Amino acid sequence: MTTTSRKAMALDELRALLFDNWPYKLITLCFAMLTWAYVQSEQIVEEHVRVRIEWTMPDGLVAVETPLESATVTVAGVQALMRNMRPVDLVLPIDLSGAREGDATVDLADRPIRGLPSEVRVVSINPGTLRVELDRMLKRRVKVTPLLKGDPAEGFVVKQVTVSPDHVDISGPAKLVRALTEVTTEDVDVTGLHEDADLEVGLGLSKSSAMRVVRPGPIAVSIHVSSTIRERLFDSVPVVVRGERYVASSNVLNVTVEGPEAMVGALKPDAISVMVYAPDDFTEPEGDARDGPDGLRFEVLGVESPVRVSRVEPATVHVVAKVVP
Repeated sequence: MTTTSRKAMALDELRALLFDNWPYKLITLCFAMLTWAYVQSEQIVEEHVRVRIEWTMPDGLVAVETPLESATVTVAGVQALMRNMRPVDLVLPIDLSGAREGDATVDLADRPIRGLPSEVRVVSINPGTLRVELDRMLKRRVKVTPLLKGDPAEGFVVKQVTVSPDHVDISGPAKLVRALTEVTTEDVDVTGLHEDADLEVGLGLSKSSAMRVVRPGPIAVSIHVSSTIRERLFDSVPVVVRGERYVASSNVLNVTVEGPEAMVGALKPDAISVMVYAPDDFTEPEGDARDGPDGLRFEVLGVESPVRVSRVEPATVHVVAKVVP
């Protein structure tokens, strides 16, 4: 048998399968579809859905803790209706407008759920009851404190942090607001900072907190950094007397400097010296030069602002007149 013959036979068999006794096959298909539709319309199923809780609070009162925002509801109904139900449209309203200050217990059983088809019934709600503590609303002005995170670059420190506004109005339950003296910002990351920076952050109030900022907005944070102050000792610093009339009894001194760490670390020992000056009107055979602007004095050279000399040991340089032969 050729390939063409085999294909023709296969087509004949397929045609016979589809069209032989077609009225009976059509009736069987319709019956199956009707049976499926009937099962779908009559079969009862259960489903767990999250339902949004919509609270109505009394005038002038607020919940001490943010009340539950949703509940798990088990509903039952025919499968077709359940499939078309949109959980996002389901709302459980709780009206506490008539409640007073203090604890209020809310029974969720048998409460109507808005958006639930009438043919669908509620089997259970979890949780079944809720406890809400109500307190009067209070507003208070409190200080804003920046909350720093991390460390600046090596050799730098945070010298000053300013925030604007530096105070905000907070509203919320009286028992919480009365205990509040300040509110922190969100984390202000200073990691690796080596220069001043200006940032904007929010306040660190948790979204679950019952306290709110009356006029919310970003907090401007200005961070001022500077080099770390460091001390460094240079020993055996050479002493030079200017002029030819005097000589120093000691040729070296110990000099301690302080200033920004990077600049102090960059100082070279051979660049520092002590220069002694004898004024023209000084004619004594000997004397003690001191660090200062006038008289018999000395000056440490090679140290420039913002680095400064913090200590010289000994504090004076003894000089004697040269012996003229």
